[in-house]
Amino acid sequence: MVERKEPAVNDFVMMNEVSEDNLMDVLAARYSADFIYTYIGDVIVSVNPYKQLDIYTAANIKAYNGKLIWTVSPHIYALANEAYRHMIQNQENQCVIISGESGAGKTEASKILMQFIVAVSKSSEKVEVIKQMLLDSNPVLEAFGNAKTIRNDNSSRFGKYMEIQFSKNGTPIGGKITNYLLEKSRVVSRALDERSFHIFYQMLAGLPPAKLANLSLTQDPSAYKFLSCSNCTTVPTLNDNLNFKSVCYALKTFGFSEDEMWFMWRTIAVILHLGNVNIVQPTDSQSCNIENPAVVKIIADLMQVGASQLEKSLLYRSITTGNKTESVIEVPLDASQAYFARDALAKNMYAKLFLWLVSRLNAKIQCKAPARDCLFIGVLDIYGFEIFEENSFEQFCINLCNEKLQQVHIELTLKTEQECYLKEGIKWEPVKYFDNKLICDLIERKPMGIIPLLDEECLLSIGDDSTFLQKLNKHLAHHPHFCSCEKDIRKDKVIPPMSFKLRHYAGDVVYKVEGFMQKNTDSFFSDLSTAVQSSKDPLVAALFPQSQSKDSNKRMPTSIATQFKDALNALISTLMSCQPHYIRCIKPNDLKRPNELDEERVRNQVRYLGLVENVRVRRAGFANRQSYQRFIHRYKMTCPDTWPTWQGEGTEGARLVMQSNNIASKEYLLGKTMIFIRNPNTLWTLEGVRDKILPSIVTLIQATWRGFQVRLASKRRKAAIVIQKVWRGYRVRKQWKRDRAATKILFAYRGAKALKWVRTLGALYANVKSDPNRGKSVSWPQPPVGLTWASKLVHDVYRNWKANVMVRSLTVEQQKVMRQKVIAYSLMSKPWDIQRKFQCDYLEDDRSNKKNYTALMNTFLVRSGDSHVCFADYVMKISRNGKAQRRVMMITDRHLYKHDARSYKVKNTVKLTNIEGVSMSRNTDAFIVVHVKAPEPDLFFECYSSKVNKLAEVVAALAGAFKACTGRDVVVHFGDSVLFNNGRPKGHDCRVDFTNDASLAGVLFKKVKPHQYLVAAPPGSPGSPVFVPPTSPATNSPASPLRASTVPK
Repeated sequence: MVERKEPAVNDFVMMNEVSEDNLMDVLAARYSADFIYTYIGDVIVSVNPYKQLDIYTAANIKAYNGKLIWTVSPHIYALANEAYRHMIQNQENQCVIISGESGAGKTEASKILMQFIVAVSKSSEKVEVIKQMLLDSNPVLEAFGNAKTIRNDNSSRFGKYMEIQFSKNGTPIGGKITNYLLEKSRVVSRALDERSFHIFYQMLAGLPPAKLANLSLTQDPSAYKFLSCSNCTTVPTLNDNLNFKSVCYALKTFGFSEDEMWFMWRTIAVILHLGNVNIVQPTDSQSCNIENPAVVKIIADLMQVGASQLEKSLLYRSITTGNKTESVIEVPLDASQAYFARDALAKNMYAKLFLWLVSRLNAKIQCKAPARDCLFIGVLDIYGFEIFEENSFEQFCINLCNEKLQQVHIELTLKTEQECYLKEGIKWEPVKYFDNKLICDLIERKPMGIIPLLDEECLLSIGDDSTFLQKLNKHLAHHPHFCSCEKDIRKDKVIPPMSFKLRHYAGDVVYKVEGFMQKNTDSFFSDLSTAVQSSKDPLVAALFPQSQSKDSNKRMPTSIATQFKDALNALISTLMSCQPHYIRCIKPNDLKRPNELDEERVRNQVRYLGLVENVRVRRAGFANRQSYQRFIHRYKMTCPDTWPTWQGEGTEGARLVMQSNNIASKEYLLGKTMIFIRNPNTLWTLEGVRDKILPSIVTLIQATWRGFQVRLASKRRKAAIVIQKVWRGYRVRKQWKRDRAATKILFAYRGAKALKWVRTLGALYANVKSDPNRGKSVSWPQPPVGLTWASKLVHDVYRNWKANVMVRSLTVEQQKVMRQKVIAYSLMSKPWDIQRKFQCDYLEDDRSNKKNYTALMNTFLVRSGDSHVCFADYVMKISRNGKAQRRVMMITDRHLYKHDARSYKVKNTVKLTNIEGVSMSRNTDAFIVVHVKAPEPDLFFECYSSKVNKLAEVVAALAGAFKACTGRDVVVHFGDSVLFNNGRPKGHDCRVDFTNDASLAGVLFKKVKPHQYLVAAPPGSPGSPVFVPPTSPATNSPASPLRASTVPK
């Protein structure tokens, strides 16, 4: 916000001399410099600038938010912030009363105020929706309730009191709209150069041509008599097309469906077409006819009623006769009566549509929480005081409303304040002011007020406007604020016939009584409401519910004036229960020109608004007054003597607070029950001290509360521990008794089951010793849960016994072969033929060379020191160059020999103690690598001879001999690749890869490249039957360590 230098004082209270001339000078100086707001204490005086000013930006809202009113330049934002702050701080409802003439800027002031409150209040995603609805209610209500008048392009033609509802912490939670006295007569007629309600022109300008065609409408407003009768259809300052889009957007925000919006446009179209219904009456007839029935057909189609019924309701009136036996007579209407019925239907349909619209808005935004849980800020935007060339019933009600609001202002700012000073014993020189209570009583006081007399005349069957005026002249002749043209009372030649004049606080107004009674009773024939109720569209039919028209000819409803008066009194009661704030709006000129101030026009408004008197009371009085209880409760923490509680007299407590804060005694006075503070700065000083102390108090309260909570929690915890201890002891003892009983039962049950199982087992295996199969066909019974381990132990004993019996039945030679196969079983992780007979020494049976072999072996064994041969047979040895050579492998109890296949000459001798392990694949090949300690070379064989794979027997024989010789288990490794060196001490490391190949018929060995070989075997079996052991972990990496396997004894 850019600070501007103000041309004069910003508060009329600060004028050097309080006079009307000085006030006018300050007002004119500020207005000419575009400072349209001025304070009277905490009251805002606003002058309509008739132009856009750059003082309502987001930066300005931020600048005024949270600021005290006396610290910032006058603005509606300052007053709005004050109302919001007071509401939260004091937890009291607030209201903002905006008063002034028509065209003084009241509607704009209310929108600016709402804009600020919505912007600065607390927010959330849900709250933002409510805020948007509160703001969007303005364009909707303005479209349907505002119109262009001679003095104002956007004049409110209804009264609006809007409550913005908040939670206790200041979060918007809803709103409520109350409307007062819509000027529905404007629908059918108005003064020249005025318009009907904005929505008629907005709909014609903004609705697409296709939809207008569906409503049988055109975009030209002059084509409709209800709009063209005042010779004004456009306004330069209003954009009807753009405003219609804003209305549609706002309606969608409120959740109006397309059907509901179309219903509103149809209703408005019906009203426009009603204005074009022409009625003619032949000269020789008492009845009349409709000249253009096609228009009635359009209206009937839009309302979804029968065209004949609608036409009949416009031309005839049904009258019920008789007491006990009722009969209905249809009386034809003359042309004037038919036009009256047509206009009445149009006015009432619009009024009902407006009420329906307001109720729908309220249903969407109104808070459902109880009133005690809510706070609100009420904003009163109601029609201003009106003085036209011809003033009728509407102006009479509007000006009554302004009289009542002026009375509220007098009661709260002048009269009540001065009476309070006298009551509290404060020295005070009374300020004279005009009290308009006399005028209010003249209008509404029973039984001789204008409204009671009007209602009384409406009840008489012979009453009319002239008899009503006569009654006013008779009973109010000597009232100082009533004048008439009659000779027998105070005569005023300016007053025309059939008129009377009231001297209002804002000026004299002459009212024409013609139409008063008709507008007060709001006559509406039941035939019209019945026709509307017959609509097939439920929304149209709901405009006139059945209860409204029932017995309408028998019972007189409450008059419009009385309804308005009662609503006003309820509004006044609501305002009086709130903390009020005032915005006094002034109209600078009647030509709507910016920067032009009509001095006489403004001076008149200054007088009837009582601004000078307000300044005098404010200047001579006190800025703030509070009860001692409230004052001490709020500021007791600023004084050590009153904190934390004060039990003494309120007067003494307030004095101690002021003295403790070094406030001079001239700045305040102590009354009987209240303290009066002269300067706002004193109050702000106290607030500043309070704000500084509050954090330490909050900390103290928090510490005290937390300590209490901790102590309470400790006591509860100790009590809980005691309760838990007792309860757990009781529960443990109870559970122990249950467990003991259950254990006894369980032991007995398990013992019975175990005994049964043992007996079953004994019966099954009683004859197993004599059974040739040793119980092979007997199934082991399932043991009870508690005997699983015992069952396993007994089963193992049985299997060991069975194995021992079977082994003892074998010969020594068979036992030796059995041990070999057991060793093979424990070591081999690849398929092998378990049923093949292990012969150990196959060369001994070789008939072709048996003699030579036997002679050689006898001398060889003696010379080498070996005691016996564990295995001997032909094998294929792979040389260091990768060539396959037929050799004899002999495994004895101490060595592994490699002989020449023909001469049996020893080619290589390896001590069993030098063997590190053996490696082979998991495939069906018969290749084996015997790893020998360096520098001796490794051995690479294929143990396949006589078309038999003897690898398992070789491994078993080697493992058994190695175990017997070294006492250790041989290390066996299975893998897809094996590293070895069969060329030591000078040879290179070699690698052999093993793979399966389904395309091969036998095992393939080939040299892939130097020092790298490939052994491919078909996935078939080495012989049948084949034993395939479970998969055991093996490492495919040639560099992985060998697996140590335990050889059974």
